[in-house]
Amino acid sequence: MGNSASSLPYSIADKAYDTEDGCWSVHNGSQKSNGAPVTVFQAQKPQLAKEGFRGASNDLFKIFVAHHHFQTSKKLRHPFILQVLASLDTDSPTTNDNTEAVMAVTNTQAMATTGVYIIVTEPCKPLQDWLRDDDPNSDQLAWGLQCIIKALSFVHSNANLAHGSLSPSSFWVTPSGTVKLWNFSLATPIGVTDGGGGPTSHFRTYEGVLTPQAYRSPERINGQWEAIAISPLHCMDSHAMGVLIHDFYSGNIPLKLRKAVQRLQTPSLKMRPRLGPLLRCPVFDTPFAKLMGELEEIQVQPVEEKLRFWQCLDMEHIDPKVATHKVLPIVQSTITTICGSDSMLSQDLYRREVLAMMHPLFYISENFLEDDKICNALTPLMKFLFDVKDRSIRGALLGKTPLLAAHLSKNN
Repeated sequence: MGNSASSLPYSIADKAYDTEDGCWSVHNGSQKSNGAPVTVFQAQKPQLAKEGFRGASNDLFKIFVAHHHFQTSKKLRHPFILQVLASLDTDSPTTNDNTEAVMAVTNTQAMATTGVYIIVTEPCKPLQDWLRDDDPNSDQLAWGLQCIIKALSFVHSNANLAHGSLSPSSFWVTPSGTVKLWNFSLATPIGVTDGGGGPTSHFRTYEGVLTPQAYRSPERINGQWEAIAISPLHCMDSHAMGVLIHDFYSGNIPLKLRKAVQRLQTPSLKMRPRLGPLLRCPVFDTPFAKLMGELEEIQVQPVEEKLRFWQCLDMEHIDPKVATHKVLPIVQSTITTICGSDSMLSQDLYRREVLAMMHPLFYISENFLEDDKICNALTPLMKFLFDVKDRSIRGALLGKTPLLAAHLSKNN
């Protein structure tokens, strides 16, 4: 069986649920080295090689769908596409990643049907669960849609693919509330713009059983493949996006978005707009979206811009989940990097950046973390910070002596 799941640096827990298409079981997991949470998707190839889709012909096996997603998901990297941390085909650990070969697989003899497909991603939950359990407010919903639009624009413009299977089940949400694109089971090139001549045979074969009827555009329902092939790449996804926005807001679409949704769902392929310009709608211009956008880009900004951001960050009004799952990891990573480099510590600007991050670090620890988590958050950083020869940083540490004494003395 070649490689096995035990070779991955991640532990896999019991199954939490299955994906809607029935191809993947979803498990909670953790990184073996530090216990950091992950999500693990597994597809059992022997089972899927024998199992078809309900209501479909007997030769539409689920393994082709799982194989297509397994290969495509590894190739796409974007802040708003679910991040793949590791992947493994336990029966073919050296599987060829050639996209054209993936598109051409049409029978079970063309691939190994033993073993397991494993994809390890950042921790996430289904979009439907987030909408139901977290009850996001209007700003959080708008940010979620902004993430989706940016991810799809990347898939269209940079990867030259149509996603082709948009529906709520194709999106997952991280603990910080960032919506990520997933489910590339039908991803396909289209038309002459990229020379693909699509949609592919795989797409035409499976789109009717994988995509909910409401999310299939009129030309898909009518099988107008030639019309799709000569139309802009975004057309099918734009129509589905209009439906998704309606479902996102449970039918109560913000007034400023309604005309845009109507245009997205026009029956005319030529009149259906691209998704990128939709971001100019005022509904996406919120302080929350600005904060989340800055957090996405802060680590690649110049030091002066980072310093400005940390000095101006209003911790008293930040969402607790954003603080613990977005801000805190950035702070921890940045302090570790700077304090671990003598050359960076020798520069006043970097020491000022560390000092500016100490307020959010201690604020999050005192206000948002449970007692047992405070020690885990602070201990790895304190050994760095106390070694920094800077009077202001030392003063900030001494000001938090009660907190440090209460939570670090137990394990140090």
